[in-house]
Amino acid sequence: MNQTRLMRRRDPTAILALLALCTVSAAAASREHEEDLSLSTLSTRAEFVTGGDVLVRVSLPRSVAPTDVEVRLNGTDVTAVFQSDSSGDNLVGLVVGLRDGENVLTASTRRTRPSHNARLALRNFPVSGPVFGGPHQQPWICETAASGLEQLSASPCVALTRYDWFYRASDNSFKPLTSLSRPFPADLVQTTTIDGTVVDYIVRVESGTIDESIYRIAIIDDPTNPIRNPWSSGGKKPGAGWNGKLSFPYGGGCGPAFRSGRNVVNSALTNDPLSLGFAVAFGTRNTLGTGCNFVVSAETTMMIKEHFAEAYGVPRFTIGSGGSGGSMQQHFIAQNYPGLLDAITPAISYSDLVSILPDVTDCGLLNNYFDHTTDPANWPASRRATVDGYPVSTTGTPRTTCVTWNGFAHTWVSPFNGFDAVVPLAARYDPTTNPTGARGSFTDGMINVFGADPQTSFARTVFDNVGVQYGLKALNRGAITVDEFLDLNEKIGGLDVDGNYIPDRSAANLQGLERAYRDGVVTSGENLTLPIIDTRIYTDQIVDIHTRIRSWRTWRPIPAVVPSQRRSSGTSRLGSRTRAGRGTARSTRRRSPDRGRLPATRYSPSIRRSASRRAAPTPATSSSAASRTSISATTPSRSVSRSRRGSGRSSRPACATGRSAASCRSRSPASGATTRRSWTIAMTKAITTDPTGPRTSLARSPLRARLPVRSGRA
Repeated sequence: MNQTRLMRRRDPTAILALLALCTVSAAAASREHEEDLSLSTLSTRAEFVTGGDVLVRVSLPRSVAPTDVEVRLNGTDVTAVFQSDSSGDNLVGLVVGLRDGENVLTASTRRTRPSHNARLALRNFPVSGPVFGGPHQQPWICETAASGLEQLSASPCVALTRYDWFYRASDNSFKPLTSLSRPFPADLVQTTTIDGTVVDYIVRVESGTIDESIYRIAIIDDPTNPIRNPWSSGGKKPGAGWNGKLSFPYGGGCGPAFRSGRNVVNSALTNDPLSLGFAVAFGTRNTLGTGCNFVVSAETTMMIKEHFAEAYGVPRFTIGSGGSGGSMQQHFIAQNYPGLLDAITPAISYSDLVSILPDVTDCGLLNNYFDHTTDPANWPASRRATVDGYPVSTTGTPRTTCVTWNGFAHTWVSPFNGFDAVVPLAARYDPTTNPTGARGSFTDGMINVFGADPQTSFARTVFDNVGVQYGLKALNRGAITVDEFLDLNEKIGGLDVDGNYIPDRSAANLQGLERAYRDGVVTSGENLTLPIIDTRIYTDQIVDIHTRIRSWRTWRPIPAVVPSQRRSSGTSRLGSRTRAGRGTARSTRRRSPDRGRLPATRYSPSIRRSASRRAAPTPATSSSAASRTSISATTPSRSVSRSRRGSGRSSRPACATGRSAASCRSRSPASGATTRRSWTIAMTKAITTDPTGPRTSLARSPLRARLPVRSGRA
């Protein structure tokens, strides 16, 4: 009490003096910090360096001259590779010669007293990977020859880098540039970049291998004085044809990997971004049809961007593009690896694959029941639609979207289907002759994330239909009889670990589901604070799998967003989420499939037996092939509400025209990219940049690898 009274009586001037002293001390500490010598990476994070080289910045104290700094890598002097940047406050250089594993970069001043010192730990990985995606699959088929590259090594898959030149002709096509000296072809046209610069429309395409993926980088360049060693004193930086920005397209499909994938050199020649001055970069593992692994796609993106920054320049920003499976990759990378993409332009979107897998798998179960378990004549398309919830086609043979989904329904949960022909039959899984062979299911492809089920040694599964009441709404509406409802739910069954039909329902692995949420495989909307333009063409009536409900499902966790709706007239609408937008979402829910998770005890004995196997419902994923009620799953950071409805497919937009799933999966990401010139301009305007200021670097961005490196199948 006495101390309190003394404090109250203390002279106010003493308190003011103390505050002033604190302010002075803070200012002095700030000045001292500004005077520190520091090291940072520009092309990637210090712990994720690949290929033995990294772009480094040395930030100089104001009192230190650039010539007074010495930089060493593992004790070896590398000062000569550094040059002053335009501000004069930093040295920037491409440091080469890193060994695999741990490296130490140091910087010190030679003449100042006391000496300034800085230290940066670097971890380098092979250019063939992996970095954070876990061990690559085995066997691994290297498709360099099919991609026009000279193979240096098959394991790991490494090819010789090559460069090809093309020009834009007056007939609106790209043609090979056979001579790199003037005069150029008479039909060469010029283009005006987004910055208003007019340049000859000549494109250089770099091709090679990164992360055992075939990559392509396209950029407008001058063949008489091409880009080379941009960070050295005798090098050549990109010219006026590059606007400082990067377009990164992602491809659709979703199938087994065990291969690098293949593409052709002109797959990088996408006119919309290139004509505006964007560079274009991507790899074959950025197409899910080449291998449905979202972590590998993110890893490949990071490694290609690192190489781009070192060989061309640090992009001001990078825009992702692509539809269907390409949209899922953009959502995944933007959510879990912020900083790799600065904006995304998904089209015909799905939120993620785990959320649509139940829809698709249910379609397979329903199709099997309608076609083989009961009398198909009693279930024409009009009656099937009352159960599966999808519209009936208005042209051709009447059918619902569930029939369109059937191919993927037997791929994502089966270890046998979907393989590309380059994967030898002898290397694939067979329960009798090759039980340790390559398994092609979705979760087996991402076993480094989901982990292995100790009871089977195969990847943990995430499909679940225990307790689901198929056709519940149809029953309540009187569209089907009680006997039909009971027979359907009695006999629909489930799938075993090899994707075979079995009489019992399928129960998901709880650890697999937990990892799907915890490791960001399920899109929650977290970190999606970047500019997004989502576009969709309405194709529900032609029973295309890219149903419109998917956009609403994707953006439901983000209350300030409403998807762009591209109607048949070709117009689009962008805006904040409003009452009208939510009303649209509600109206489309009524089109969602017809099932519900209700107490099973009042129905058939098999349903009661299935339900009794679990004490509580699993945090199941989104579903469409029979509407489940909304449930929630708790993650370490938040509770994610998931509504089971809608439908979709991971494929490119062109697949909506009737292309087969296999042909869709074989196409390159650039050829299916949905970036249009108007969208690119709109997205560019949506991103706040200062063209005279420093470019965004991955090292300065909040990139964080949420998915840990997994050394095995634990």
